[in-house]
Amino acid sequence: MKIKSVELSDVNRELQKLISSGKVLIGSKETLKALRGREEGTKIVIHASNCPEGIKEGLKEIGIGKEGDEKNTVYEYPSNSLELGLACGKPYPIASLCIIDVGESEISRLLSHNFHSEKNRPLRGLRGRGTEPHS
Repeated sequence: MKIKSVELSDVNRELQKLISSGKVLIGSKETLKALRGREEGTKIVIHASNCPEGIKEGLKEIGIGKEGDEKNTVYEYPSNSLELGLACGKPYPIASLCIIDVGESEISRLLSHNFHSEKNRPLRGLRGRGTEPHS
């Protein structure tokens, strides 16, 4: 259980750095719009664990996070949209966000250690709630 809190706190810290120094599109509509238009520099999509299925389906339709998609990756934040909003320093829920520029944060490096893929699953992310061993 301790591994979960350390990983989540690391992600939260990097999200705060990202919001203050990087370029982020907040909200499901903005995220899907950027991905459909293949906004230049789109790298990582983060969605809350309770993100509406319609948004997840939209990501699948666009093809984000599928095996072989080296440019874009989907990360499931291991908590709900209210917690994701608070982690980003916002007083409202955030179902999803799209990272265009990581700024001074090291979120892409941090998340790359937490990604895993499963066969026949189009979305990738932290599903084991912090139970994966550190590399």
